[in-house]
Amino acid sequence: MTDPDLPKLFEDPVFDDRAADPARPWTTTYRRVAHLGARTGSAAPLLAGGPADRQRLRDLLELTAMADPAAFHVLFLHQCMATGAALDFGAAPEDVAALASGRAVGAALMTEVGLGNSSAAVRTEAVYDPVAREFVLTTPDAAAAKYPPNVGMPGLPRLAVVGARLLVAGVDRGTCLFLVPLHDGDGASGVTVAPRPRTSLLPLDYAAVRFDGVRVPYRRWLADGASISGSGAFHDPLGDPRLRTARSVGWARFAWGAVTAGLAAAARAAVAIALPHAGRRATVDRWGVRAAALTRPNQQRLLFGAAARALAATEFARGITDTAWRLAPGGGRGTGLPARTMGELALVKTAVDALADEAVARCRSACGAAGFFSENRLVDYQALTAAFHAAGGDNQLMLLDAAWRMATGDDYTPPPAGPGPAAAAGSEPDWPLLLAARERALYTRLTSGLAAASAGGLDPSAAWHERLGLAEEFAHAHRTRVAVEAVAARWRRPGPSGGSGEQAVLPDLFRLLAVEAVLPHADWYAARGLLSGAAAEALDADLTAVCRRLLPQAESVAGLLEVPAAVVRGPLGGRDYVRDLTS
Repeated sequence: MTDPDLPKLFEDPVFDDRAADPARPWTTTYRRVAHLGARTGSAAPLLAGGPADRQRLRDLLELTAMADPAAFHVLFLHQCMATGAALDFGAAPEDVAALASGRAVGAALMTEVGLGNSSAAVRTEAVYDPVAREFVLTTPDAAAAKYPPNVGMPGLPRLAVVGARLLVAGVDRGTCLFLVPLHDGDGASGVTVAPRPRTSLLPLDYAAVRFDGVRVPYRRWLADGASISGSGAFHDPLGDPRLRTARSVGWARFAWGAVTAGLAAAARAAVAIALPHAGRRATVDRWGVRAAALTRPNQQRLLFGAAARALAATEFARGITDTAWRLAPGGGRGTGLPARTMGELALVKTAVDALADEAVARCRSACGAAGFFSENRLVDYQALTAAFHAAGGDNQLMLLDAAWRMATGDDYTPPPAGPGPAAAAGSEPDWPLLLAARERALYTRLTSGLAAASAGGLDPSAAWHERLGLAEEFAHAHRTRVAVEAVAARWRRPGPSGGSGEQAVLPDLFRLLAVEAVLPHADWYAARGLLSGAAAEALDADLTAVCRRLLPQAESVAGLLEVPAAVVRGPLGGRDYVRDLTS
């Protein structure tokens, strides 16, 4: 963390949960976001700054996710989604300044309620009026309403990035982005914001939004180099409505850079709560032997496995920040990132969410009934990880997209042929090579099946849909292999200090992550001679041995998590949880 004073922002009384309105908790959420903005804001957005500014933004997002997942949700939409689109697509300087100052809270309105995967087929219309040189924004029917943005709180100025199909002289020019004020004091003319009932998890002011002839000035079209002349001639440097739509949908990359940071941070915070708590929590076994929970092998597997996942998610997330937040020089004239890079970023988003979600779920399980209650934070972290199964792009659909690109495109090379003779029991397999072997086998099955279907005259859509299960399994295998390889270089060997302290536990955390990736498919590896039968059967015992080695190093594991004590509150984090849970 570059600024050691950032955690102190979360010591303010505004972060005391006892002061929140239980019926309308988002009122406290927006006060918290305003508090952070007032103390970290600048004349220019942090996203537009140099490496130090972006590091500060990432640190702020990580800490906010640890302290209040709902505030993180608001903050990333404002700082990254709305501000990122404004910068990257060429918003007017006064609008960028309004977002940077916090005078308006940014929002993102792309998804529509009536069509799954609607970002690729937006039906909200922006019709160009050549006389007024304005755009008329209209929701054609209820199915095209924007749902569910968190914009339902009245009286709070909101400046939303809205995705709409641009129609110029009756011609569809693709999905474009527009800046639209939703609330300016008591509301904006033609905008209907219908608040939705309070939700239990990640409670915010969710709403459905419709537009009825809303006038949008020409300057608030995020034109990205496109233009309409005074005579009505339309020009788009991309030259194709499909490319324009893809460029607009690609705005999601600003979310991926932020969301991965926040999800990984929430997972680390969950482990920082649950791991020390297990060292303090008393348990008794069937023989009446009392001992700390963490001395039990089942707790060790849950919590050291959670730590490995949270730290791997962090490595993955921090590795894509610069790419996801990259801005073209000058802004508003870019073509976006290459399709291959966008695909890689999308895959990282799914991987980080999966790793973080399982890490938090393990922490909740280890804490028993206490893991269910919001005062102990864990269920709120789970709400965040669960929300991003679909938010920011549906994970399953993105995995299937990845499988399609890898199976049919030319920007993927399957891993080389599998490892050599099976590793014997007691020897260390090459874990990434094992994972690569299964990925290659699934790739071969999928591509061979598609080729056979094509040769037999089967419709391509039918052939693909018949193999969705295999395609998803292949994408999962690829994602797992990439995740393990991402941490292998740094975790497999101790650091330059000779492997003392926190660095000393990294090889065992790597082994834990790798073994748990291989173990569910141990029979597959044994059947193909990639693991000996004895080695496959020994994997479970290997996990127990790794956890036993990590037990006396639990404090070092916790030290890797980078979770300031001032940020994470709650009874389970205290020294006397019994008193704190009962007083």
